[in-house]
Amino acid sequence: MNLSRREARVLAEIERMLRRQDRAFAGSMDALNTDARDAAGPVRAGHRFACTVSRREFACLALATLTFAAVPPALVVVLSDPPCPSQFQPNVSP
Repeated sequence: MNLSRREARVLAEIERMLRRQDRAFAGSMDALNTDARDAAGPVRAGHRFACTVSRREFACLALATLTFAAVPPALVVVLSDPPCPSQFQPNVSP
């Protein structure tokens, strides 16, 4: 999810204030970000916090979603009792 320009500007100002007020904390956060960046591999511009989903994970998620969307209506149709035939026959008197 990308930030709007206003949100990015506010976040940048918060980060600048943090760096001025607590340099030790800012240094430890920089170290954590460096470690995470090295572990995650190259990061595209603007995708610092983007999560990556493999095709296999996406396929499993799609299959699970379709299953949970299709099974309940199918069970209702299959397990429902058929209507009584006498309800739909017209009253015929001789």
